[in-house]
Amino acid sequence: MHFPTLRTSTPFMTLALCGGLAVAATAAAQESTPAEKRVQAEVDRVLESYLIGPKAASDLGCRVKWQTRVALRDGVALKMVSSSPRAVLALNGRNELALVRPETGDLAWIASAADPIDRVVGLGVFDAASGRGDEERIAVMTDAVYYVLGLDSGATLRRDRFVHVPSTTPKQVGGSFVYGTSAGQISWLNCTTGNDSLAHAIDALRGPSPVVASPALAEGAVVGGNLGGGVIAIEATSGRLMWTKRLLAGVRATPAIANGIAFVASDDQYLYAFDLASGEELWKYFTQTPLTTAPFATADIVVQDVPGEGLVALTQNPDSKLGGDVRWRRASVCGTPISSIDGGILFWCAKARVATLVSVKNGATLRTIELPAVTDLAADTLEAGGFVAWGADGRVERLSPITRAAAQAN
Repeated sequence: MHFPTLRTSTPFMTLALCGGLAVAATAAAQESTPAEKRVQAEVDRVLESYLIGPKAASDLGCRVKWQTRVALRDGVALKMVSSSPRAVLALNGRNELALVRPETGDLAWIASAADPIDRVVGLGVFDAASGRGDEERIAVMTDAVYYVLGLDSGATLRRDRFVHVPSTTPKQVGGSFVYGTSAGQISWLNCTTGNDSLAHAIDALRGPSPVVASPALAEGAVVGGNLGGGVIAIEATSGRLMWTKRLLAGVRATPAIANGIAFVASDDQYLYAFDLASGEELWKYFTQTPLTTAPFATADIVVQDVPGEGLVALTQNPDSKLGGDVRWRRASVCGTPISSIDGGILFWCAKARVATLVSVKNGATLRTIELPAVTDLAADTLEAGGFVAWGADGRVERLSPITRAAAQAN
């Protein structure tokens, strides 16, 4: 099913307009109370139309670049947004996909991306090699079927079933999706051909065991683990096996990769640091409980949320400290870390709809930002330091980082 082409209205009024209205409100206050109220009501109306208003955007080190609204049927909500410099893809509960232009916020088209009963686990844009040169396509990955859509029109071009059925959300490596399977594999799906024959079985203590956390992708490597305690590192572009490890218990969280080190949290109560190139164990930090949340690496530390202990920050590569080097501890923060900004780690809590900025230096809370209309907040997908936010009501907003020059000009 294909829907007619739609266009958004002009992108939402930005900081300049709000500032102008605020000035007008001040002037109106000198004239009469009714005029002041009318102008203030207009200011409030504009601010309430934002998913993230100018003040909250500024607290995130950003400005509102655009906001758009994807049209939704009655009773249907937005359920997934995937953003990249090539396209912002917004999927609703009936698996109808909208393409939003990342630079302008214009809505190009809405089309059926998959059967309404399919469970979509991943979206992405890739280049499909053809006799006419490279053509951009959209990959839609469900838990059983893979679809290819045309980027210009949203028309369905192909549909294939998986050899290796995914059990995790995928990560995109060029023209491929990389994901975990219930059979304990890290598998590659070639988006152009639909071929998913390349798969590496993760070595584990007790035979095949499911992969339940998405693999990590960074610095040219893919690192993943399974519930049997197996850990694997694979070269991202070639699919070459780099190394495997056996832990004492399973891996339920996505690893982290930074500065040539792979950090793996395990049910065996250890946070491990492995040399990314060789797999050599650099250090491991023992905790009192199984670790089920993903570590987050930034600057020269890695932060792990430890149940009953709180957030623990450790030096990424301590000198001759095989048990790890703790830099600071603090109580747990609601949510998961999504970005590093302003000398802090930004945690996003979808349940409470709150973003919390925690100091990299000592773990202190720098600020808390309430975002009541936001369903999800993604960082660094369109540009470093920027965000894409969306709400179930169909609103999608892009925040761009405020550069030092722009801040000084203001």
